[in-house]
Formats: sequence, C-alpha cells, structure tokens
Amino acid sequence: MPRYLVLIIAIFLGAVLVVRLWAQPPGKHTSKIFQGYWMGVDPLDGGDSRRSLVRQQNGTYALAGRDSFLTLCDNTDRGFITFEDGVVVGRGEMRTDNFKITCFNTDVIVPLKASYVLIDENVMTEVTTAQDGTPVDTIIFHRVSQE
Repeated sequence: MPRYLVLIIAIFLGAVLVVRLWAQPPGKHTSKIFQGYWMGVDPLDGGDSRRSLVRQQNGTYALAGRDSFLTLCDNTDRGFITFEDGVVVGRGEMRTDNFKITCFNTDVIVPLKASYVLIDENVMTEVTTAQDGTPVDTIIFHRVSQE
C-alpha cells in the first residue's frame, strides 16, 4: 500500500475520533462539571461566599457553603448553606428546590430554591429565589479547585 494512502487513512481516522469525542452527550465527558470549590463575592452585601460541590454516586450534587455575611441570618456569618439534591437539568445548568441556610444564632432554617449556570468551565452563577419564586440573590462564582 502506498505511503500516501496510509497517511490519508490515518488523517481520516484521526478526524473521525476528534468528531466523535466532541459530539458525545454531556454525561459522557462532563459528569463532574459542577464539582469543585467555588468562591465569589455577594453583590448585595459584599460578603465572601464559598461553595463546595460534590457529585454523589446517584448523579445528584451536594453542596456545603458559607458566607462571611448572611443577611438572612440577622446579618451575621453564623450560618451554613446546604443541599443534597442538585440535578443537572440541561447542558451546564443545575437546580435544587432544597437550598437551605441554617442560621446558628437564631436556629432558623431558611428554605430557598437555587439554580446554577456555567458561564464557562471555571465560572458559574448561583441564582437563589424564595420558594414562591421571588428573587433573593445572584452571585458569580469562580472555581478554585476541581476536587
């Protein structure tokens, strides 16, 4: 077989491989797209906001978070943010209806809804609303580690 024919076949097979990898469904190569440690600044109060997202074995995401200033906890940093049921609902979008802020100073639990949208691989927005859909906050987060 002539060398130029082998070269043409190799280029063709390489192109097919690249196209197949690019066209894979999101779950194949982006199964942990939200996983990591994220940091942002809350535009409402200027507080430092941090989120740790982990993909669980069942495919949902769990979050542990803190803010240096929690308006909904009587303007203190005495609270913890959690959910365990984040579901990817589209390419680069995750939602939960069980975003909870647990205020340690008052023992109040504030239930919210949250959605996360990836701007790119290392930037995402967190939009929180009250259970009735009333807007609460939007924070832009930057990923500082992946695992």
